[in-house]
Amino acid sequence: MNRLKINVVFQALALLFCFYFFLFSVATVVSAKIVFRMDGDLYVMNDNGSGKRRLTDAPTTDDAHPRWSPDGQYIAFRRGMAKRSAVFFEVFIINADGDPSPQRLTHNNIFEDYPAWSPDGQHIAFERSDEVHVIDIATRAVKQLTFAETHEHDGSIVPDWSPDGSQITFERFLSFRDPKGGGFVGKRIYVMDADGQHQRPLQPLRKIDENIMQFEPRFSADGQRVLFNDCKWIDDNVKCRLSFANLGGVAHVIEDLYNRFGDNFLISYASWMQNDRAILFAMKRLDKPDPNYDIYRYTFDTRKIRRLTDDPRDEKNPDWTEGALSVSPHGKMTTRWAEIKTYGIDRERR
Repeated sequence: MNRLKINVVFQALALLFCFYFFLFSVATVVSAKIVFRMDGDLYVMNDNGSGKRRLTDAPTTDDAHPRWSPDGQYIAFRRGMAKRSAVFFEVFIINADGDPSPQRLTHNNIFEDYPAWSPDGQHIAFERSDEVHVIDIATRAVKQLTFAETHEHDGSIVPDWSPDGSQITFERFLSFRDPKGGGFVGKRIYVMDADGQHQRPLQPLRKIDENIMQFEPRFSADGQRVLFNDCKWIDDNVKCRLSFANLGGVAHVIEDLYNRFGDNFLISYASWMQNDRAILFAMKRLDKPDPNYDIYRYTFDTRKIRRLTDDPRDEKNPDWTEGALSVSPHGKMTTRWAEIKTYGIDRERR
């Protein structure tokens, strides 16, 4: 009889262990999520492409360029709206659990776009009228960081914050004069201190003998590299290479993408994920009938490319978070986000 009781107890404990292990496994799988845009609304899904869920549903607006807050609890994005015959963009924040009433941060009825959180969650860098600004979320105070002071500088957009909060990278339009006459506009990735000082190119400027356009910079989790799309226009042909570069260093092309697909694709909004072990991006395969953007991930260790979505509609602007942590985005943080990570809590354009 005692042996029977013991067996029953052990079986119950085994079932209980399996139950808690299952719950822990599920929590682990879904703790990291991807946010992206489809048909003018925002969606979230798990790392493997499962669990897709709509986050915004506003038929008269156009939501794009979502970015997770450092704690994974909020998402900043730009919302396109119409007033009379004009269309304008504003910056919003929404709870990641799908609160139907997003919080509007800007009210200027102009073009404000490309929000990016500071590592402490207290500020958001964004574009306003082709220049980089920063807004204090608590006070709504806005500071302009870049200025078109010369005819060679035609504007700065698409900011991204370094993990330690000390620097911001961004796109800068530059005008160049051709020695043979005429001129053209290029674009380079720049870096500056978080207060707007010491603005300098990510890489030494190359000889200007062709149109060079660099898009969508993203700092790596270690703060040492910047991921960007590097394109060259030669006559009527364009050649783009998804690349990353150390500050002040040469670019390294992610060759596996081009070895596999050639030049028969376009990439939009690539970002790092999994502590720089992988990248996430939207890609349009031009060699397919009726091509559209799907979301892919590329893992550096395995060199595998995996498609995460297959909807016939465009799925774009993906951004990744490692999951919710006990860090407040509203001024209660006493430890930098980068320090927490260190200790192992480890277009198509508009």
